[in-house]
Amino acid sequence: MRRVPGYCTLCRSRCGTLNTVDGDRLLSVAADPTHPTGQATCAKGRAAPELVHSRERILYPLRRTRPKSDADPGWQRIGWDEALTEIADKLADYRDRHGAESVAFSVTTPSGTPMSDSIDWVERFIRRYGSPNTIYATELCNWHKDVAHQFTFGCGMPAPDYAQARLSILWGHNPSSVWLAEASKLAEGGDDHAPRALLVVDPRATPHARAADLWLQIKPGTDDALAMGLARLLVADAHVDTDFVRRWSNAPFLVNEATGRFLRAEKLNAARTGFVVWSQAQAKPVCVDTSVAMDEALAGDAALDGRYGIALAAGRVVRARPAFSHYRYACEQWTLARTAEATGLAPDDILRAAEMIADAGTAVSYHGWTGIGQHANASQTDRAIATLYALTGSFDCVGGNRIYGPLPINRVNHITLLEPAQRAKALGIDDRPLGPPASGWVTAADVYDAVLDEKPYGVHALFGFGGNFLASQPDVERGQRALEALEFHVHCDLFHTPTNAYADILLPINTPWEREGLRPGFEIDARAAGLVQLRQRMVAPRGESRADYDVALDLACRLGMADDFFGGDIEAGWNHMLAPLGLDVATLRAEPGGRVVDIDVSERKYARATASGEVTGFATPTRRVEFYSERLHSHGYSAVPQACGPPAPDSRWPLRLTTAKDGYYCHSQHRQISSLRRRSPDPRVALSAVAASERNIVGSQWVALDGQRGPIRLRARVDDTLADDVVVADYGWWQACDDLGLPGAPIAGSGSFNLNAVMDGNARDPISGAIALRSARCDVRALAFGACWTGYRDFRVAAIEREGDAVASVYLEAVDNAPLAGFRPGQHLPLRFTLADGSVAERFYSLSDAALDTPTRYRISVKRLAQTPQNAAGQVSTHINDALGEGDIVQARMPAGRFTLPTRHDAPIVLIAGGIGITPFLSLLETLAATDAQTMPEIHLIHANRNRATHAFATRLKALEALLPRLEVVDVYSEPQAGDALGRDYDADGYVDDRLIPADWIARRARFYLCGPAPMMTQVRERLTARGVFDFEIFSEAFTSPAPVDRAGLSAQTVTLKRSGVSFTWTPEQHSILDSAAAQGIELPSGCRAGQCESCALKLVAGRIQTAVDTSALDEDICLTCQAVPLTLIELDA
Repeated sequence: MRRVPGYCTLCRSRCGTLNTVDGDRLLSVAADPTHPTGQATCAKGRAAPELVHSRERILYPLRRTRPKSDADPGWQRIGWDEALTEIADKLADYRDRHGAESVAFSVTTPSGTPMSDSIDWVERFIRRYGSPNTIYATELCNWHKDVAHQFTFGCGMPAPDYAQARLSILWGHNPSSVWLAEASKLAEGGDDHAPRALLVVDPRATPHARAADLWLQIKPGTDDALAMGLARLLVADAHVDTDFVRRWSNAPFLVNEATGRFLRAEKLNAARTGFVVWSQAQAKPVCVDTSVAMDEALAGDAALDGRYGIALAAGRVVRARPAFSHYRYACEQWTLARTAEATGLAPDDILRAAEMIADAGTAVSYHGWTGIGQHANASQTDRAIATLYALTGSFDCVGGNRIYGPLPINRVNHITLLEPAQRAKALGIDDRPLGPPASGWVTAADVYDAVLDEKPYGVHALFGFGGNFLASQPDVERGQRALEALEFHVHCDLFHTPTNAYADILLPINTPWEREGLRPGFEIDARAAGLVQLRQRMVAPRGESRADYDVALDLACRLGMADDFFGGDIEAGWNHMLAPLGLDVATLRAEPGGRVVDIDVSERKYARATASGEVTGFATPTRRVEFYSERLHSHGYSAVPQACGPPAPDSRWPLRLTTAKDGYYCHSQHRQISSLRRRSPDPRVALSAVAASERNIVGSQWVALDGQRGPIRLRARVDDTLADDVVVADYGWWQACDDLGLPGAPIAGSGSFNLNAVMDGNARDPISGAIALRSARCDVRALAFGACWTGYRDFRVAAIEREGDAVASVYLEAVDNAPLAGFRPGQHLPLRFTLADGSVAERFYSLSDAALDTPTRYRISVKRLAQTPQNAAGQVSTHINDALGEGDIVQARMPAGRFTLPTRHDAPIVLIAGGIGITPFLSLLETLAATDAQTMPEIHLIHANRNRATHAFATRLKALEALLPRLEVVDVYSEPQAGDALGRDYDADGYVDDRLIPADWIARRARFYLCGPAPMMTQVRERLTARGVFDFEIFSEAFTSPAPVDRAGLSAQTVTLKRSGVSFTWTPEQHSILDSAAAQGIELPSGCRAGQCESCALKLVAGRIQTAVDTSALDEDICLTCQAVPLTLIELDA
């Protein structure tokens, strides 16, 4: 057993990890607190063993043998050499006959996939090959914060210095779901003596919004208006860093009103270069050279407003205004009243936000990502927010957004590798010359046009390095037609997807734990930025899978580019990158935790001057922060930020549709991972209680979300924190999770879950091509009126059947005769009983009948338990068995539970039941008998009982065994009675042990489902894992506790940490157990502090807790200390 340091590359956070490896098996992934990004590990990272060892992986190169119109590609295994030879020949042929632009590439995001290990080399390959066309989806992801930000600051959005910020702003950004290391850093805070505040701008009550000093619940798509309105307030009240604005921005530079271009110094004096300002003291224009710092006196004197006549050297007089006057005018259009109306915010809240920004001085940190980037005015939105930020002067200041480094490495993927003539051929570059096409990043829609209509030329082939754009882009049907029409399609991937289903050749890619990866610099703070780490290979590649960089280097050599790719040797390539640091791969291999390199952490690096006085400045055309962008103006765009305001109302689509990343998944991946799917089993759309009531919708009901391209199907979630005209829908859904019996759905058409199937891709940001995925219009309607309900509903006992002396099956029908909700095999029914003494008890009992979509009644089967003062459960089971009668009324909530069982699977299914633990499995078998037994999986049921007298459903199970062709039942008696015959009544005596579980089942990667007494399940699980069964292949039933009590009335409680022997007192004024521990100097594991990452989870040994977030997907003895408070004395395993 080894613990190997590394880092996770499933998302942008790249959290430092400790990976437990046994032989060639990855067993677990945990946080590495010594790593600068290793304070926590999310559920996705902890699910790594499920990815590495998944049965569904693509493990060998595959060739299509059937037409692309066929639902079954007819995959045929081929060798790597055969595959790569054919691919190289095809690529060379297309380049020679049609030009390299005739081959489009698609590359998945390195911010949400392990492509970050290979992106440099994949981009180098694409650019050296010569294609200007890569579907990168950057217009929907990082382009605005990384590239559009350059229009203002000359660089991408730097890292926020949350630790020293006086104000942190999360603008449409929820790091607890998308960037755990950032959430951890935000939660840590800094010097306790410094006032700190958190401002969140978001339509949703994210965990950070709930904890914020001010939450601005903005209407989706109106961030531009808010930024302009806030800027107007700061400027009007003189709450700006005037020195920064005057000396380090182009605010005072004069703009020729006739041309919209800056006046150049040489137009006034041929001997000067630079720009021109108006000196108010001298009442004349003065030339300024931006290669040096502006004189303080001149900066203080330069006009920021006014209109001036400027005499040029040629004798002509032009009218000019300072750039800032253009910016001010644009902001002044957004009065407080107009901003409030557009954004839906209270005027007082907008004023308070402006005050918070002003009070923070130059210590304002902020971050925004797709929340402000997926709108039809995304580029100008970034400009509006960036220029607002520029007013604070916080750029690269302590407590602001900081530039660390950068590390001096040899970059291998620069855009200049692509010849200018080829760059000019990028699809969409004529429409968006400053947008992503300028970097060779094109939209899927433009590729579809080139494939189907040869506009502006034909694209004949596609090479995909990951990516699933049928799920991540609108206009799905056109995308499918384009994929069918391609002459040749290669795709590299780990799993089958709707997009790679159209490929001619599929290449298997490995996971990060099966290869080495180089990371020169992490993100979040100075220590992270200076860390250079080579992640070690921890297990051998599964099957014949390879890294994307291996594929790129091999093909480059086959295409005659070996010299540009270090002879195909990735280690030589990495050494080339590392050379300026004085490091090499061998050194980093010997230091698996990485090497910290000294980097420049000084602030205000833009003001640094050489001995000759030349300053660093900003990488913009004026070498200053640009409130006014001549570059944008010269291409026909507004030079200053322009807010569009909210889209016009549309009676057909009365609701504002936005979306957000589910923290349990990365975009369109991972729904097949059972540990994640249990936490978020269905695609959902959240709407307010008012919106739901108006549409006769209740929580958990399947609904149709109607968009401009048709409907999709989602589960409703009622969220009282949402505005009544806003809905929030999940995206990225298509996968099934066979282990949990949870279905997938088509990527488009009837029954689709795919949000992009309803999105209109025609309205795009004119600069970037972004689509309004987070500010669209829609409506929602119920699909099954009356089938779902909220709270408790009255049911009548329709019948009671005795299953032996100690078990009663109770049939329940709704008193109101309205339809009932369907359920899944394995789920339970929350019930409330009024007992003989008048007390009310709630219990959860497994549904034991066939799981149907439209049942007419429910059945539970309950065993009488011994009733003792210590066993309250016995009181209810006795009541059911002895007192409950036909016609009696009980109350039930909706069927629930995440112990769901598969009706389809290609692995053996082993059900192990102890006594009455048979009930969820009985539901599965009854479901198969009532639906389609011919497509059922191979099922082995091991049912443990004491003897025939306690053996419930023995006769029915024998009948089901005869009825179901792939069912085998093994009965085990631990205490057989004299009349019990081996071979007739039971098949084995004793207990469930190794002899009943053949090695063949384990070798075939069987799934094991356990339900029964806790000691039995613990023992069986321990034996299975000891024999090599992965923990993620074992599932067990554990009922959730009743709904938490009201927080009011809580009292001080003692919290004891069992292993450390430490105790402390929690008091009601403390937010959580974690906060209480921290206040008393006790360090507990923590992460996002939002209940999302589960890094704070501890085992609850004793006592009761209340948790502020839904924990139904977790084991019942798990305490999320960041969200939990004690209801009694509690003991935690820590």
